[in-house]
Amino acid sequence: MRHTLPWVHALHDDPEAMRRCAVSSHLLLRSSAARAKRLPPDVVERLARDEDRVVRLFLAESCDDAPASVLLEVWLWWDGSLSFPGRPRSHPNIPRRDLLRYADDPHHRLRQPALDDPDSTPELVERFSRDPHWEVRRRAAEDPRLSTASAVPLLDDPHEWVRVTAVRHGRLPARTLVRLLRDLRTVRDALVNPTLPVAVMRRMAEPSG
Repeated sequence: MRHTLPWVHALHDDPEAMRRCAVSSHLLLRSSAARAKRLPPDVVERLARDEDRVVRLFLAESCDDAPASVLLEVWLWWDGSLSFPGRPRSHPNIPRRDLLRYADDPHHRLRQPALDDPDSTPELVERFSRDPHWEVRRRAAEDPRLSTASAVPLLDDPHEWVRVTAVRHGRLPARTLVRLLRDLRTVRDALVNPTLPVAVMRRMAEPSG
């Protein structure tokens, strides 16, 4: 757990102060500077090469100037926190094109962004739903293009997080969704399925439901 020093936070708009913090031997100064929303290019370059990966993580989460190279590097081992949900995947500088080249990458974290490429296809989603690694299967289960025929088998996936994500998929058949609503193990996630009919929601909200 590493927090931003309040006095460094107060200097985030001071380029010279950020330059001094970025070259400091003290980790707290460097990581606190990396939390700035905007930084001069030379400071970004220095922090992007920092030997401490938490400094690079803070840069990827907080700084809108973080380079794509750092974002992809951090993505290999970090997929977001409660304080910064979605980052680095949702960062404005993360590559959006030419990601299909990673579809067959041996690293499971690099395969996932291929689905974010505008040229990705439903066929790739289907393929990823059968990937050997659970994180890739879970990423496929999040994709609205996943077919019903592929979403249903993921309800019995060996990994819990894949099953949880599959329960929330919008293409589950009505009868399957009803079964999930009646099961205490799946009801909580089934309740947030986007295809749950309003009439069913109202009935469940009634005192006798």
